[in-house]
Amino acid sequence: MPRSRRRAIVLTALGSLGDLFPVLSVARALEKTGVECRLALPPDNCDMARRWGLPAVPVGPTQAEVCERLNLSPDEVAASIFRDPSPMLNRVMIPMLPQLVAQFGELAQGAACIAGTSFALHAPLAAERAGLPFVPLILQPMMLLSATDGPTGRNLGPVIHSPQSRTGRAWNRFYLAIGRQVLKHRHAGPLRRVRADLDLPPHRGTPLIDPGNPDVPLRLGLWSHTFAQRPADAPPELRVTGFPPAPDGDLTHDVRTWLDAGPPPLVVTLGSIAQGQGGVRFWEEAVRLARAMGLRAVLLHGQVPVPKGDDLLPLSYAAHAPLFPRAAAVIHHGGIGTTAEAVRAGRPQLVCPVGGDQPDNAARLVLLKVAATIPVRRFTAERGMAALRILLDQFDYAHAAEVAEQVGEEDGAAVAARLLESVARSDRPASADPEVSKS
Repeated sequence: MPRSRRRAIVLTALGSLGDLFPVLSVARALEKTGVECRLALPPDNCDMARRWGLPAVPVGPTQAEVCERLNLSPDEVAASIFRDPSPMLNRVMIPMLPQLVAQFGELAQGAACIAGTSFALHAPLAAERAGLPFVPLILQPMMLLSATDGPTGRNLGPVIHSPQSRTGRAWNRFYLAIGRQVLKHRHAGPLRRVRADLDLPPHRGTPLIDPGNPDVPLRLGLWSHTFAQRPADAPPELRVTGFPPAPDGDLTHDVRTWLDAGPPPLVVTLGSIAQGQGGVRFWEEAVRLARAMGLRAVLLHGQVPVPKGDDLLPLSYAAHAPLFPRAAAVIHHGGIGTTAEAVRAGRPQLVCPVGGDQPDNAARLVLLKVAATIPVRRFTAERGMAALRILLDQFDYAHAAEVAEQVGEEDGAAVAARLLESVARSDRPASADPEVSKS
């Protein structure tokens, strides 16, 4: 079917590379279906989209503008978000919503629907203003706040993670309802004022969790069924697609040469925005751990100063898909994108969560029997080595390879594109059967 402006889908994301890459993957898959895809991204991410061969329209503030508004450095902004995203939302993102919605005006013309990630608060507003359906792109199982599959994380200690009784599920519903009320208390007032300025009625849902008032024919859970099953209390329109494929990328000649020159190394990363959250101490302790275990180490450290040595390969960034399978083990923060690649690689993992969804992702990896976990603030060479030695002594590489194969068989981007296309055609979304995620 030829492209049509009426079938265009607007995609948007806000956050780290772990938020961006799945959306770029879905955009690329949409293009293969013949559906016009319009990407709206923060200015800093537009260059990355173009490297994927995808045109993108800049919408929203740059990282420098966010730092200026908060009077914080990038590392301080990241620490603030992991600790509590409310100040950034109330001081930066919510006041900017009218401007962001206005920037969406032309993108929404002739579109069939708008789809966006959780922190892209402008996306459901723009859909509502344009009278279009909105499709939430949910990257982490935690964001469902399920009572039957209880989340792990900051202030969620009392939640029962796998309640087996009606009483346990009722307790989870009660406690999570309190969490929803806290979110409403923090953000409902500022959002109500913004919505009034946009001539929209009050928000009916929970900020960050519910998109509010627009028509929501479909919700996409962009993770693997192997990583997290669809909860029994999930919204009926939720479809779990599988992890979208990793971004294109290869290792440079110098990196491949270093890897080939010795045994598999320890690979250490804290993702694209959390590199500084463990401080220089984290990287020093990780190097001490590697050397105590007789391992070389690859340090994906961003801009954070790290130790030097012939047994160390410091890199600001490297594509995870070709690197992780060559690791003896991977130490990482538990971001959803890094988690997906570490599972696909089938390697042992030591997860050091910083905040947000990362403790929940770490807990799920432990349940999969492919990881151990230590919070980043408690990480030392001694604690890390003890946890890693226990994990390696018990690690079932055949099981990890089976999990990796199951995850690798899923093409979450293709499934998401097919479901979005059905919305663009005004068809009912495809079956919620778990097999829908198999490519």
